Amino acid sequence: MATPLTFGGSETFSAPQERLFTALTDLDELATTIPDLVSSERIDERTLNCVVRPGFSFLRGTLRLAIKIVELQPPQSARMDVTADGIGTHITVESDLKIEPTDGGSRLDWTATVVELKGLVATVSRPLISAAAERTIQNAWAKIHAKLAA
Repeated sequence: MATPLTFGGSETFSAPQERLFTALTDLDELATTIPDLVSSERIDERTLNCVVRPGFSFLRGTLRLAIKIVELQPPQSARMDVTADGIGTHITVESDLKIEPTDGGSRLDWTATVVELKGLVATVSRPLISAAAERTIQNAWAKIHAKLAA
């Protein structure tokens, strides 16, 4: 892969910093917010295995995800690695989360970098992959916002 695909941004939540941190790093809670989730299994305190069925034209069938928390600094930051494997597909993403308290709750600054893209998915155009990733990311943030608002 030439230049890594990088996504990122800021999200503002009405939930306090500690609650947002828990929603993003407690793997059982996190599993409830994963778009297109078919099943999930917590392997240990820092690893969650999932099966998702994304609805992208270039990626049919299911993907096996492994989400590993590689660093925790409660309640302000976390680093996670996500690998996705499917038929003829392997993707590795490194993600960094930074949470700061605000007057009305908390602000999350995040980045996600695709560091490995192998197999058939590597032949798909970057704009198509970026659009699909953006849609999935927005769906995930919507689920997290809804969960924290409940």
